[in-house]
Amino acid sequence: MKAYLKVKKQALPYHVERGFFSALKHTTKEHGYKGCFAKSRFLASRLKDHMLQVVSRVLPFNGVRVKLQKMRGVRIAKDVHIGPMVTIDDVYPYFVSIGRGSSIAGNNFILTHTKPLVYHSEISEAFVAPVIIGKNVWVAINVTILPGVTIGEGSIIASGSVVTKSIPPFVFAAGIPAQVKRDIAPQLKKNYNEVDFNAIMKKRLAEYGF
Repeated sequence: MKAYLKVKKQALPYHVERGFFSALKHTTKEHGYKGCFAKSRFLASRLKDHMLQVVSRVLPFNGVRVKLQKMRGVRIAKDVHIGPMVTIDDVYPYFVSIGRGSSIAGNNFILTHTKPLVYHSEISEAFVAPVIIGKNVWVAINVTILPGVTIGEGSIIASGSVVTKSIPPFVFAAGIPAQVKRDIAPQLKKNYNEVDFNAIMKKRLAEYGF
């Protein structure tokens, strides 16, 4: 995580098309770079993150893909699988957290920010917000996860879904937008001791009413 940004929802300026040097000056300030050679340091960081993203998308080795995304600032626990052609937010990768044992299948997009045009400022807000993927989550192929979403422990997101709102633990969710289709907690209970399972279910009920 970058020291100059706390991982919580923050408002962003709306998008205004600018020339390269004007945009560089604006985004350097937006990302909190100050002092000597601020623009050069920001540009170097953006180029590094971009290249790590590009390479991680095409390499055939999961372990290397995970390491490259960690180098970008993505918080990834042990035993995580990241498939090929996965894009984790180009600008704010350090707003993404992936829990232990989770699998992110190929061709997925995990987005942490949205910057509509100033023209649309009365319709849609501009912000950056964390995406939290819990432990033992399976995100199937061709899924898009939008900013501010939490996917609860043990849940499954079906192929082709667009996740616009947080998903409770131990459910199967699918669709555009993704919605809970089935409770899979009874089948997963065997993987937990009774105390831990009951605690997760109690929290699920309190947060989601489910």
